[in-house]
Amino acid sequence: MRQNSVPSPLIRIFSKNIFPLLPILFTITLIQCGVPKGEFGWTTTKMEEMDILEKHIQTITDYKMMRDDLIFSPTDTIHYVYQFSRSPGLETDFYISLNRYELDFVEIDIKKKRVEPDSLAIRDEFSLLRTGEYLIKIVHEGDTVDEVKFRVLPDEGYTQENLEQELAGDQTDEIIKYSR
Repeated sequence: MRQNSVPSPLIRIFSKNIFPLLPILFTITLIQCGVPKGEFGWTTTKMEEMDILEKHIQTITDYKMMRDDLIFSPTDTIHYVYQFSRSPGLETDFYISLNRYELDFVEIDIKKKRVEPDSLAIRDEFSLLRTGEYLIKIVHEGDTVDEVKFRVLPDEGYTQENLEQELAGDQTDEIIKYSR
């Protein structure tokens, strides 16, 4: 007596048509499961010139979406937004790491953030940054999702004299500090 089984022609059709597609379907599933990338947007304000009430009620809505040739002033408050291409999940924790270039990039600030539910974005600001080169990293579970570099330059620009003063001021080793 034979039990109910799948007919042989059906197995042949499945193995010929579906099995070759399984690696492609698996790859598509993996791509969709990861944390999505996004775009950085920037704007600046002069927070020192605002009174307490203005700072409290200020809402930044207009950002310029870009990631190349970013230059800011030390007097600027730098507002950024990271707009995800699709929802990474509202309960997902991200760490925003601000790094300043010394001999290599050194982490100077880290903040834990979650995506805003209405905009699918992360927003924050930095102020009172010294002149130099910076790197912002968006990190999820130890993996860098995205990063962007920017520079903070003095309003008058760099001259050889103020560049040497800044480099000498950053040094704590007296021999290195006065040997420049």
